[in-house]
Amino acid sequence: SSDLLLKKQVENDCYIVALSGALTMANVGALFKEMREPSKGESVIIETKDVTEADSSGLALLTAIMRRAKKNGAQVRLSPLPNVLASIIEIYGLQDILSAYHA
Repeated sequence: SSDLLLKKQVENDCYIVALSGALTMANVGALFKEMREPSKGESVIIETKDVTEADSSGLALLTAIMRRAKKNGAQVRLSPLPNVLASIIEIYGLQDILSAYHA
């Protein structure tokens, strides 16, 4: 289905957001609203292994979350970098920036 599922849990002081399904323009707005502001010193892992499709708005959402967390002094990791985003990441030349966020 083209739905995006979001599961949140806290484990060892780590805020884990597991995404599955489509990370596309149709879904990112709702996801952005659902993500809470990471706080200073917090560790956030965005699990993307079950993301089935993604577009540039999905990529924009991930980078927005990471920027916001960084601004708040939180640590954010992407685990793993979604394959469905690989080509978009290449097109935008974001490999270096995003690889810094690999868990």
